[in-house]
Amino acid sequence: MELKVEEIKSLAPIQFNYEDIKKWVTEKAKEYKSLVYTEETITAAKTDRATLNKVAKAINDEKIRIKKEVLKPFEDFENKCKELQGIITDASSSIDAQVKSFEEKEQNEKREQIKTIFDAYIGDYKDLIIFDSIFNPRWLNKTYTIKKIEEEINHLVIKTSDDMKVLKGQINDEVILKQVQAFYFSHIADSDCLSGSLKYGMNVIESNRKLEELKQQQEAKKEIQAPSIAQETTTQEQLQVIDFRVWVTQEQKMKIRDFLIQNNIKYGKVD
Repeated sequence: MELKVEEIKSLAPIQFNYEDIKKWVTEKAKEYKSLVYTEETITAAKTDRATLNKVAKAINDEKIRIKKEVLKPFEDFENKCKELQGIITDASSSIDAQVKSFEEKEQNEKREQIKTIFDAYIGDYKDLIIFDSIFNPRWLNKTYTIKKIEEEINHLVIKTSDDMKVLKGQINDEVILKQVQAFYFSHIADSDCLSGSLKYGMNVIESNRKLEELKQQQEAKKEIQAPSIAQETTTQEQLQVIDFRVWVTQEQKMKIRDFLIQNNIKYGKVD
């Protein structure tokens, strides 16, 4: 089926008294443009302006009327084309809904397959690397093979192990190391995750150094200002052990763990 349109005859030029009107409006325009109105003749100026505007409106109204008449055949053709397009679009939308539903089912099945591969490779990082945080939407494309996805997940695990060795080699303080590792896993999807984590660690070390210097300066200042004040013995607050149980998602569990590490709170498993 194809759309066949009969040959359209070219419209003949629309005939009207163009030359007479042009001559009249040219003479009138020249006449009006040469006039100089004064305060006494301003009323006449308004009348002349209204006359010219009335003539211009009459010409424009007639132009619009003729245009509508000329376009009537096209409007009928256009409306019929729109009707045909509506019928086609309705049928196409019905098919499109089914296609999208099938594609969505395929993608969900592939996502589950990828999750199974992830679980098989993740190993010791099961509680540290969240699947959704490293999931690549491009994996769901048909052109992205399962083999390639498996290679990328395996590469991620190997890279993570190598990065952990780098962090341990660069940061000696265990407390800071745990903070940096927590930062690393929360930014693992970033391409510069390792360098960003090292930078974060250096900032923590520098901040701690400055705080220690400030503390020493304050202590020295106290000794200078009040050398006669007797030293007071301080007792370290005794640690309390609190056992409690929470119901959390995997992501919430990671946030609790990060909070404990960042605040240097000792924690452990309750048998």
